[in-house]
This record gives sequence, structure tokens and C-alpha cells, in this order.
Amino acid sequence: MKRLICLCTLFVCCASFARPVLMVKYIGNNSGVKEDYYLELIDAALKTTEPQFGPYKIEFLREQLTSQRKHELLVAGERLNIDRLVGFHNNTGPRSVLLQVKVPLLRGFMGYRIPLIRRDRQAVFDQVNTLDDLKKIPLGLGKGWEGYIYQKNGFNLTEPINFETLLKMLAGGRYDFVPLSSIEVEDHYQVDNQTLDSLVPENHILIHTALPNYFYVSPTAPELAARLNAGFKALQKNGQMDRVFDKYFLIRLKKLNLANRKIIEIPNPEDDGSLGPADHKLLKIYSPD
Repeated sequence: MKRLICLCTLFVCCASFARPVLMVKYIGNNSGVKEDYYLELIDAALKTTEPQFGPYKIEFLREQLTSQRKHELLVAGERLNIDRLVGFHNNTGPRSVLLQVKVPLLRGFMGYRIPLIRRDRQAVFDQVNTLDDLKKIPLGLGKGWEGYIYQKNGFNLTEPINFETLLKMLAGGRYDFVPLSSIEVEDHYQVDNQTLDSLVPENHILIHTALPNYFYVSPTAPELAARLNAGFKALQKNGQMDRVFDKYFLIRLKKLNLANRKIIEIPNPEDDGSLGPADHKLLKIYSPD
């Protein structure tokens, strides 16, 4: 009986010190390689911190949501408690209430943009060698994207409400290019389940602007933010972040011949200097063999 009491006491003590499972709730707007990459990074950061922080569970849903709706859900923290956002952190405005995970996610490649164009417009872009040349060509960007950068730099900009409409308007000639990140420009673009074969990556220029991509966490989940900050710093230090990046993007980046393109710099009015000066030497690592 005495032994049974001791065992029961030990069980109660162990149970009292058992750590709750950390719930990580992430909603992806689109399918494809990017979401797989972000999910693997989240899992790796949580796994490397498991001895220190305890168990976790990732709940991932695919759902098309507007940027505004995702922001509302992220602030509330019930259906969504982590999201990835493009741009520098701002201490004022809606983003200021969110908890930033302070490790950039894409090695700077979010800021390297390649125009998605209609196939028959390549000759126009062959003549583009300066920012002023590019500003003469109308462009489209999704609503809620980094349109403010192009507006501040004097571009003729159209902002459709969603990505499908963006592609339809490009294919229909409403504007001549959509500047997509180098990691996504080779994705297969479809409208109404039909691939738009007329749309191709431009092959002469490479747009660059300082544009980081970070995870942000709901203000209701400070323990998740602390854990991810610790996890990503560890992954960055041991090189695992770069290895995961190369796993998903090395082959597709090499196809784009980035180091041999004409680089056109577009200043970001919100650049806070946290990324440091641009170092285009990284492009050579992703040049064709």
C-alpha cells in the first residue's frame, strides 16, 4: 500500500510538471513549394527547441483569405497565430501589435523580382536598362502587396483585388508586367483551371529592392514568438535554414540566370537599414552550373 501511495504521488508530481502542447495555427493562401518550405522551417524551429520548450502541434489549413482578414485572425489568435508578412517591421499601424520573429526567411530573394510578361512583349523589355526605362511600362500588383514601393518611385500601377484577376488582366493586355519574386516566377499560373501559356518570365532584367520576409505571431501567443526566435536563430547558426532554402529553391533559381541579368534598383521608402547594404554576390551561388 505504501509503495502504491508513493507511485501515485510520483505520477501526480510528474503530471503537474508536464508541459502543455504548444498549438501552432497556420493558414496558407496558396498551394505549392512555398508553403511546404515555410512549414518545414516552422517544424524545424519548433523541433530544435523541443528540449527547452516542450511538445508542439502544427495545424495547417489551406484557405483563400484577403490580407485584411488574415490580419484580423492573426490578432485574435484563435484560428491563426502565425503568418508570414513581407516588408520591414513598423512600430506604428496595424502590424505594430504583432510579435515579429526577427530572422529573415528567404535569403533576400523576396526582393529580387523578375517580371512576368506576355510572351510577345520580350522585345520591349530587351530595351530596358535603367529605372526610368522600366517606369515607362505599366505594371500590375496584387492588392495589399508592396505597391507602395512602386507608387513612391513613380510607376503606373494597377492593383487588382486577387491573384487570378491580376493574371487575367496581364494576359488581356491591361498592363505589361507583374514583378514576381524570383522564387515564385516559375510557378505554373492558371486561371479557371487553364494554364496561361502566354505568360512567361522575362529573361533580361532583375529588379531589386530591399524587401525582407518575416514570420509574425499573434499577440495572444508570446510563448510561440519566443520559441520561434530561439529556434530560427539556432537554425541560422548551424546552417539548416540555408540547407532547407536550397532544398526548395536552388534548382529553380539556377534556371533564371540571375547573376547575368541587368539589375535595376528600386528604392524602398520604408527601408530601415536592418538588412544592411545589398550584396549581389549571392546571385553567383545560384548561377547555372
